[in-house]
Amino acid sequence: MKYYRLTVRHDLLFTRAALKHQDRIRVVHLLIDSGSTYTVLSWEVLLSLKLDPATFAARRSILTANGLLVLPEGEIETFHALGQLVERFPVLAHTIPLGSQVDGVLGMNFLRRFVMELNFKQATVRLES
Repeated sequence: MKYYRLTVRHDLLFTRAALKHQDRIRVVHLLIDSGSTYTVLSWEVLLSLKLDPATFAARRSILTANGLLVLPEGEIETFHALGQLVERFPVLAHTIPLGSQVDGVLGMNFLRRFVMELNFKQATVRLES
């Protein structure tokens, strides 16, 4: 078992992830959200990886508190978070408010791939090897 420390801000849990696409690498801060079916990244992050969400062929409908959204869906060549590496990882693109301290949301399409236990009191994640 491996433990990973999470960052707590305003009673929310965050982690870092390393994204690699072609020759670009970007480290991002993501909100861990078990209520989100998909992992969502900001347009700015995707553009910095030479991925333009406007050119993504796929679109995904998601239901949010503000209603139904249709977001571009693309793939990150390599997605590394919580000590786990996923290749060709699907993400959705969405605008993140300017000045936000988060680059996106780590959703269930990543979390459900692994056996993990969130400890909210200690702000840790335990993953089975």
